[in-house]
Amino acid sequence: MRPAVVDLVTSALAVGLVVVAFVQLVTGRGLGLGYALRSALEPALSSIRASSPLSRAELADRTMLVAAALAVAGTVVHRSPVGVVLVVMLLGARPLVRRATREEHKLLAVASSFSTDLVIGFYVPMTLAQVLMRSYLFAASMAAVMVALCWPAGGGESVPGRRWRLAPVTG
Repeated sequence: MRPAVVDLVTSALAVGLVVVAFVQLVTGRGLGLGYALRSALEPALSSIRASSPLSRAELADRTMLVAAALAVAGTVVHRSPVGVVLVVMLLGARPLVRRATREEHKLLAVASSFSTDLVIGFYVPMTLAQVLMRSYLFAASMAAVMVALCWPAGGGESVPGRRWRLAPVTG
C-alpha cells in the first residue's frame, strides 16, 4: 500500500476510536473496560505501593504531574496548540483525581471506583487513537492519567485522625 493510503486509514481509525470513546462515556459502557484495565494493573501497582510510604492520593497526584510533564513534552515536540489545552486540563484535573483517590479503606473506595472506571474506559480508546496518530508522548500522558486513577486502596488512613467505624445501632 501507499504511505498516503496507510496514513488515511490510520487517521480514520483514530477518529473512529475517538467517537467510540465519547459513545462509551455518554452511554456508560466504558465501565467494563475501565474495570478490566484497573484489575489488570492492580497487582503491579499494589507491589509498587507496598514499597512506598506515600498515600494513594499522593501517588495519584505525582502520577498526574508525570502526565502533565509528558503532555508538555508532547506539546514541544509536536508543536501542538491542542497540547497546551491538554496540559491545562491535566493540571486542572489534579485536585479532582486527588479527591477521587483519597479514600484508603477498600470498601469505601468502591464508591469512587465506578466514576474512575468510566473515566478510564474513556481514556483507553483515546490513548489508542494517539498511538495510531504517532503522538506517543500524548499517548503516554493519557496512560499516566489511567495509572493515576488505578492506584489501589488499602493503606493508611484517608484523613488523618479519622478512623472508619460501623455506625451505631439504636434499638
